[in-house]
Amino acid sequence: MRTIRPFPSLMSFLVCFLCTCVAVYSCICFHYYFGVTNDLNIGTPFPANPDDDKMIPQTMISRRFQDFRHEWLRQRRARVDWESMIKPCSDNMAWGLEKNHWGKLNRSSAMASEILFWDIRPAGEFSKFFIQSKTFDNQTKLIGGDTWRVYVRGPSNVAATVFDHQNGIYEALFLLMEPGDYQLKIYLDYSLCDGFRDPPPDWFIKGNAQGKDQKDGLLDKLDDYLEEPFKNGDPLTITVPVTQLNASLIGGYIA
Repeated sequence: MRTIRPFPSLMSFLVCFLCTCVAVYSCICFHYYFGVTNDLNIGTPFPANPDDDKMIPQTMISRRFQDFRHEWLRQRRARVDWESMIKPCSDNMAWGLEKNHWGKLNRSSAMASEILFWDIRPAGEFSKFFIQSKTFDNQTKLIGGDTWRVYVRGPSNVAATVFDHQNGIYEALFLLMEPGDYQLKIYLDYSLCDGFRDPPPDWFIKGNAQGKDQKDGLLDKLDDYLEEPFKNGDPLTITVPVTQLNASLIGGYIA
């Protein structure tokens, strides 16, 4: 006798349909964020001729302008948000305080530190690179508190905004409007939060009526200010390609 199989229930059908939708959506997201790249540009590369607007996918144009807006706001906020500036050192700023494993032997070394990753975009877009701080004996740092200073000099000159990710990695973000070759000048000014150190509680009392003109040597010998050039000042050159996003492409993407 032939057995007649019943049709699947509506609930089973909906579950299968939902799982299929999730799988398709996951594939789309993976391709969107981790698809084929070219010169660190996510997704489909720009055409060799930036004037050929029809060759640039509209979704890519939108994404690049969204990136620009995000980095623009991020940089502007970083320049005025003092709480974020001192956050990596908020519990390590008192004079004379030395936390465990934060002694001078664990200071960062500009010679040993390395650049982990480059993301150099065309002119008119934000570029960035990441510095991995290391100690003099080449130990990778896993804490923040360093003060890196970065200049970008070439057809135009800018100072990069440096973000402390509090894990030994520092991000230098900058916007160049002119294509061409640029030289990077990188300095390690302070380490282990020494750049944010408060003076002694009686520092201003020991000065004059204006709280200044303290006697020399009152704080003993200070060696906190390092001003070490990255890799002993060896030349670091980057090449910024010509602009690939024309003003005619902006439309409503940054509205």
